[in-house]
Amino acid sequence: MKIKIPKKYQKIWKLTEPVLKKGRKNDVVHCKQTAELVFNYVNKNKKGDADVLIPVAMMHDIGHAAILPQHMKYVTGPEKLSGGKLVHMLAGTKIADKILRNVKYPANKREEIIDIISMHDFDQIKGVDVNKTYNTLNKKLFHDLDGLDRFSKKRFKFVMELYHCGPAKAVSLLMKGTRFFLPEIEEEAKKMLSNIKP
Repeated sequence: MKIKIPKKYQKIWKLTEPVLKKGRKNDVVHCKQTAELVFNYVNKNKKGDADVLIPVAMMHDIGHAAILPQHMKYVTGPEKLSGGKLVHMLAGTKIADKILRNVKYPANKREEIIDIISMHDFDQIKGVDVNKTYNTLNKKLFHDLDGLDRFSKKRFKFVMELYHCGPAKAVSLLMKGTRFFLPEIEEEAKKMLSNIKP
């Protein structure tokens, strides 16, 4: 599947893609798909700031590139530690900030992008008050659209491989492990899941 990054964000993507390739196997595709979901949602619904959300989508998992392969199991997958997600978020902020400064992205947008990257998976960390953390529309939108990518056919198969399980268990894991703030995005996830024929 060919996914196109809007021209306006090509400079960011050109610097981001090689770094993502050093991270997890599926991060390039996931980040591109998430950017496409964001672009389509913002254009259709006229909600959220594309100039914040598209760069976040492209770079949100860039911090995985800073994690050694032998330590990746602590950050993602069935053996991940409860605070393991924090590592890629914090590492990602430093890399993303450098890229955004390099392309001279507006400071106010850069700050919000970095803020969202620093906390986008906080709902997966024990003890975090998600209602206080996801306190802006952009944070809620990005969180939900990032989660929506998990409901594509390709990612569904990836979940089955990652957790060594069948389709029924994968559905259960996806629905139990994904929280949505916006009802229309949760409905889209359920619709996507009902169309999957593994």
